[in-house]
Amino acid sequence: MSAATDFADLQKLTPAEAVAWLMERNKLTRSYAWQDVWQDEHGHQFTVSRLTRLDLLQALHDAIVKSVEGDLSRKDWMRDAEQLLTDAGWWGTKAVTDPADGEIKLTKFDSARLRLIYDTNTRQAYATGLWERVERSKRTHPYVRYITKQDERVRASHRAWDNLTLPVDDAFWKTHWPPNGWRCRCRVMSMSQRDYDKGYTLDRPGAEYEQDAPTVRKPLNKQAPEVKMREYVNPRSGEVTQVPEGIDPGFAYNPGLARQQALQQLVDGKLRGAAPGLADAARRDGFKKD
Repeated sequence: MSAATDFADLQKLTPAEAVAWLMERNKLTRSYAWQDVWQDEHGHQFTVSRLTRLDLLQALHDAIVKSVEGDLSRKDWMRDAEQLLTDAGWWGTKAVTDPADGEIKLTKFDSARLRLIYDTNTRQAYATGLWERVERSKRTHPYVRYITKQDERVRASHRAWDNLTLPVDDAFWKTHWPPNGWRCRCRVMSMSQRDYDKGYTLDRPGAEYEQDAPTVRKPLNKQAPEVKMREYVNPRSGEVTQVPEGIDPGFAYNPGLARQQALQQLVDGKLRGAAPGLADAARRDGFKKD
């Protein structure tokens, strides 16, 4: 399984909601460590750690949007990004001054860094869009199934969640909606009541490598696991948070749910500022943000 085929799997999803999420991330933010922009803050801020030129941030952001829209392949994006950074003198190792402590720190832009930037942003975008579609279809598909790549690269903690199937509204999905870490390739899929009641899925482990891989029956895991927490101290802010075991710090949230909540807060703010009669009428009509 290659990174290219990983992304091909993601492209099977309808990108409309993913594009909307990327477009809403229109606040360009200079950051000097990945911890500077934390979890759901990524829903409205776009940043690349220690890339301090806003014009370059804007160009990378716009190109990622074009790629998710289908106008650029992953390979095209990386080629164009390398040329952009080379022309601007940012390709390779660059020294920047961190305003938090005044120290000069090094950052490196190479092919591996570009892949990480691209994959992290696109996977978060598709995760957001997928949540919105799961929410819309939960009347007919009230369950969500966790799926791993089932190869040697899958983390042991994530492998333990493979075929875990829980209700859409289960609290587990608030913190364990993939991607659940850097370079995480896990995904989820909604499931109907009928398929849930069957109690198993048909799978072909190894099919990526063997065309004649046998189909096996895999039982669903319907029991929500115990979520154990560990303490994480943000080295940039000093803030202490609790992170579920098996999830990288900064990924313990559901980007689609975070977007939904942010939109609702925006709607509530508009209604609070409206005349009482208009606000009441809007609530009766089910006012939503366009």
